[in-house]
Amino acid sequence: PPAKRQRTSHRRTSESFIEQSQFWFADGDIVIGVEGQSWKIHRSRLMCSVIFADMLELPQPADIERMHGYPLVNLSQDSANDWLVVLTWMYQREKFYNQTVVFDTIAGALRLSNKYDIPDLRQWSTRQLFLRWPQDLTKMTYAAFPHAAEAICLARECDVPEILPASFYALSILRWS
Repeated sequence: PPAKRQRTSHRRTSESFIEQSQFWFADGDIVIGVEGQSWKIHRSRLMCSVIFADMLELPQPADIERMHGYPLVNLSQDSANDWLVVLTWMYQREKFYNQTVVFDTIAGALRLSNKYDIPDLRQWSTRQLFLRWPQDLTKMTYAAFPHAAEAICLARECDVPEILPASFYALSILRWS
C-alpha cells in the first residue's frame, strides 16, 4: 500500500445545498450557496454590488460548478442569515424598510455591503448605527446598550469608527451580574 493517504476533495458539491423557496425564482439565472442553503436569484439584482458586477462581466469558464444547470456561486465565508438580510433588501425593499430594525439585521447588512461593495445598503446600515450610537451622547437611547460590545467589533471590522465613543460609553455603564 502507498505510504501516503490519497487526497480527497473537501470541495462542497452542489448536491449538498438545500434550495430555499423564499428566494428561489423560476426565472432566476444564478444560484448563491451559503452554509448549505441555496437561492436561485437574478444576476441583475446582484449588479448593485460592485464586486459581483465586475465578477459577472468576466467570461465564465466552461467547467464552472452548476446547480440545476445554473452557475453556482459558493460563498463559504459568509453567513446564511446575513445573506437573507441582503436578499430581503434586494427583493423586498418595502418589507425591509418597514420591519423593526434589530441589531442582527444592521450587522448582516453592514458586513455584506462592506465585503461586496453595495453602497446603498452600506449607507442604510451605517445610518442605523449612527442612530443607535450617535456622536452626541445625549441623543443615545436604550437601544444602544444590549449590543454595545458587538457594535465595537462590528465598527472595527467594517470601518465605522464614528460609533466607537458611544458604544464604548454604553458598554462602560452596563451593569454586569
